[in-house]
Amino acid sequence: MDRDQLVADSTKRKTVVRRLAYETGRNIIPIVMATIILAATLISLSLWLSSRSSEADRAVAHTVRNHRRLSIVQSLLQDAEIGQRGYLLTGDSFYLEPYDTAVAQINGALDDLAVNMTDNTTQTANVSVLRTLVVQKMSELRQSVQRQREGDHQAAVAVLLGGQGKVLMDGVRDVLTRMRNEEEQLMVERARDARHASWQMEMLVIALALFLAAVGLLSLKLMISRTRAAEAARDELLARLDRKLLAVLAADLVGYSALMESNETETLDRLQHARGLIDPLIEEHQGTIVTTAGDSVLAVFSSALSALDCALAIQTAMRRQNEGMEAGAHLAFRIGLNVGDVIVQNGDVFGDTVNVAARLEGLAEPGGICITRTVRDHIRKQRNVTFEDLGFQRLKNIAQPISAFRVRQTA
Repeated sequence: MDRDQLVADSTKRKTVVRRLAYETGRNIIPIVMATIILAATLISLSLWLSSRSSEADRAVAHTVRNHRRLSIVQSLLQDAEIGQRGYLLTGDSFYLEPYDTAVAQINGALDDLAVNMTDNTTQTANVSVLRTLVVQKMSELRQSVQRQREGDHQAAVAVLLGGQGKVLMDGVRDVLTRMRNEEEQLMVERARDARHASWQMEMLVIALALFLAAVGLLSLKLMISRTRAAEAARDELLARLDRKLLAVLAADLVGYSALMESNETETLDRLQHARGLIDPLIEEHQGTIVTTAGDSVLAVFSSALSALDCALAIQTAMRRQNEGMEAGAHLAFRIGLNVGDVIVQNGDVFGDTVNVAARLEGLAEPGGICITRTVRDHIRKQRNVTFEDLGFQRLKNIAQPISAFRVRQTA
């Protein structure tokens, strides 16, 4: 592969990258909006599922606490019974300490249990039965303790041996067993709900991540397809142009070397931003970018009028970009326009028409436009502009003097 072919391939690759960047910029708003909508959806669903998961976790914790409340009630009853029997056997009031503690706390424990089981009608009914049995059991214990305190040991023992206390305690154990079984069933259901909520959260995150990836890939594919289609159209156009009458626009950045020396990074960023303005304007005016070389652009148009309109639009856009900036930081392009026969080869354009357009850049003022008489004759009175006659100019490597004009846009 020879050097010219390598240069042509490199130029084409740069053009594809530039077009891809342009397509990305042009589609950035819908892409950002879609991303915001998807992100908002993800956040909303995540919050909802997180709320469900937290609710399920709280339900599980609530069930665990109810188990503990049931154990407290049973433990208090057992302590009361142990204290009663110790007192009856020894007659020593020291053994009444667990009994007295149970008497003081049992009603509070039952109330706490009732309040925390109001969400379950089955358990509410069980609490009611349990409270009745506990009241009767505590009454039986209280009678025997009272008889012992009065000194009637035989009457106290008779209450104990009557068997009512055992029946009541067996009833309490039966109710507590039913209540524990009910809470265990609730625990299984609530743990399953918690796992299900967690699984839904994981699936949602995975699904939306895959969806976002698919949207990103689709957007990239569409942009690449549009870029390739535009490049194919350009190549097809230039391939058919073998030798055509075209308007040539040559633009060059003023003071590029000095700007780069002053602040290379900022200059490159601003130049890229400027290209983001210029390239779309060329496309909007049905122009085709042929080559770019850092600070310069070469484009062709099917008519001189389209080329002039594009040049005016570029300079207007650059003036707006420079508004509010210090004079030394302004980016300004000189633009030269010519119209005539051009030769197209390997996606590039050649001939005196192109060379003259490039040389006219040097005659243009920063932010200005310089054209040949041929361009002026094509435009005539079709636009609200005036022309400053520069006379015949000797241009480097151009054999014949060229009649040149500076374009002045009127208000």
